[in-house]
Amino acid sequence: MIDLLEYTAAKLRGGATLCLVTVVESTGSVPGPVGARMVVLPGEIRGTIGGGALEKFAVDEARSLLAAGERPTLVSRATTEQGMRCGGEVTLFFEPLGAAARLWIFGGGHIASELTPIAAKLGFAITVVDERPEFARAERFPSAVQVIRGEPAEIARGASPGSYAVLVTHGHASDQAVLEQLVRIDPPLAYIGMIGSVRKVRGALDALVKKGLEPGPNLYAPIGLDVGGGSPAEIAVAIAAELLGVLHEKGDLPHCRNRLRVVGSREEEQR
Repeated sequence: MIDLLEYTAAKLRGGATLCLVTVVESTGSVPGPVGARMVVLPGEIRGTIGGGALEKFAVDEARSLLAAGERPTLVSRATTEQGMRCGGEVTLFFEPLGAAARLWIFGGGHIASELTPIAAKLGFAITVVDERPEFARAERFPSAVQVIRGEPAEIARGASPGSYAVLVTHGHASDQAVLEQLVRIDPPLAYIGMIGSVRKVRGALDALVKKGLEPGPNLYAPIGLDVGGGSPAEIAVAIAAELLGVLHEKGDLPHCRNRLRVVGSREEEQR
């Protein structure tokens, strides 16, 4: 069972869309026991709920739910409805799971190394980008789907609409260059988070406006939830919490970007 769940998680991180089918209740004689699971993809099946006509029904139903974009659902069936003679009844839980949200982390430094495993456990499919060979190494980010060595601002042009981006490069000028590319993408990204103090962020926003670029509500800078702490691990937790809040459309969270509305306060550097 653990191997099947690990397989499922790996498929989701890789961008697959699938349906997890679980036997949650049964009476009488049925092919598979309660807890039996299988993973159904458009062109692949892994695991089993007992085989036979019931499993064929489940595969067809799972693929139909995926094609229609349906929500998780419970379906009860008498095995005799599937032409089986065992005379039992089974309830199946169909759980369609979409492709993992894509997260781009620009910068492979200390914050990125702390954030990547947390975000991966939250279900994000992560690409880390850094131009420095000592940081753009796959072994440094085992939880990432992809590690790219290249100029962050250049790579940023290929970020997909609806994806998430975290800007934690080695300098504010590099973050600014990445930001300028990301805000041009249309349809926009779901989330653009940039690290920096309030003063630096205000300067970055002014620079965008001077170039005729308008930052939208998807920009979260300074990045993260305002939970305190300034170590790389603490900042990573604050970023991960903000990512999760945006993903689940939670409003009224204590975003650090709210500090931009505070006038005259002293702010410490995030970096």
